Amino acid sequence: MASITFKDLPTVVLRTYQVLRIGNNIHDKELDFCLDDKSVAKLHATLTRSEKGIFLVNESRNGCVSLNGQCFSGPVLITYRDAINGLVKLRFGRVEATLRVSGSLGG
Repeated sequence: MASITFKDLPTVVLRTYQVLRIGNNIHDKELDFCLDDKSVAKLHATLTRSEKGIFLVNESRNGCVSLNGQCFSGPVLITYRDAINGLVKLRFGRVEATLRVSGSLGG
């Protein structure tokens, strides 16, 4: 199982092949998480759970996405090995999130 939590927003469980869109465009009804922060692009990142793990893609041109404190620009595969005590720390711009993983995510 995998779920993501942002401060002051409800936790969302990631289902296999479900794509979560993260950004700050309040007019985009397709965003799963609309974050009220200027450091987050209109479409900042996508998260997709697959059988191999969770794909996190930085969709912004200039925005930062980090995984356990390390920024990256392209897609990254998150597996259970990336979790520390079942948690993966994510950051989208200046907004922090926690990805909770339990059991096998593959890889």
